[in-house]
Amino acid sequence: MEIRDYKKGDEIEILHLFEMVFKKPMSIEYWLWRFENNPAGKHFIKLMWDNDKLVGHYAVSPVMMQIEDSNFLTSLSMSTMTHPEYGGRGIFKDLASSIYDQLENEKGVVSIWGYPNGNSHYGFVKNLGWKDLAVVHTLGMTTERLTAKLSERIEIGLSFSNLHAQILSECSAPFSVKINRSVAYLKWRYIDNPSNKYTIFQFKDSNEFIVTKLYKSPNISDTWEVFIMEFGIKDIAKIHELFEHIMAYYNEPISRFCIWMSLWHTMHIQLEKIGFVPFGKQTFLGAKYDENSFNLLGNFRNWYYSFGDSDVY
Repeated sequence: MEIRDYKKGDEIEILHLFEMVFKKPMSIEYWLWRFENNPAGKHFIKLMWDNDKLVGHYAVSPVMMQIEDSNFLTSLSMSTMTHPEYGGRGIFKDLASSIYDQLENEKGVVSIWGYPNGNSHYGFVKNLGWKDLAVVHTLGMTTERLTAKLSERIEIGLSFSNLHAQILSECSAPFSVKINRSVAYLKWRYIDNPSNKYTIFQFKDSNEFIVTKLYKSPNISDTWEVFIMEFGIKDIAKIHELFEHIMAYYNEPISRFCIWMSLWHTMHIQLEKIGFVPFGKQTFLGAKYDENSFNLLGNFRNWYYSFGDSDVY
């Protein structure tokens, strides 16, 4: 078996392996969006071949991270895949070690980070030098005390502007580790995505906004949950009006609003006050980094994060 870098055309076999491993297809449009058209740069992909048969895959996606007052290139760890007939041969470890060496020594990547699932978490920490940063909790608020009602003060945003980026910058200001949520990033992440539909709800007067995605509820039958992908609200008093507007906007019954919010964000306690509580799925957050140069990455209190940081949502 042999490790090779991705070359144009390999995506056909990558998509075939993805469907074989995860039992669902990935469209070529989505692959091109994520790996070819990322404003932070193109893919970093290593492939394991057994002659002409693709048996292993590991890809990371470039992300510009703001660390203190400077921007650095980092990588979001993404799909790891091993052909079902080749399990137990250390393919994942070999691929990861190869790509990490290249990222650190040739590409100037200062950290590889991400949200490993239960299948890969042990291997990242045990074999690849990752450090656990946190278990991220989802906060949720049910809608029993809300009444669906449209507000004339709220509109649907069709694009992102410097004002949106500035609002997110202000909301994340206390945190020294965060994705650079530039206009280019926001457009790529939420508007250009070919597979997922996101909606921008914004106040007309201030442009304070949230980005949402609708999910079928796994908890309450025949209802939906609104995931808040980005939270650009500075005044908690606006939340009640915003949520009732969102409930009226969607044609589906909404049973819960969900969000990721750091415990050390001043908005966390405000969300608790209006009814958000931890519930449901928990997610690992981990990273590989140089402790001498980027020690602050190891303190979870420094991280600002949202659902949008993960490729899952």
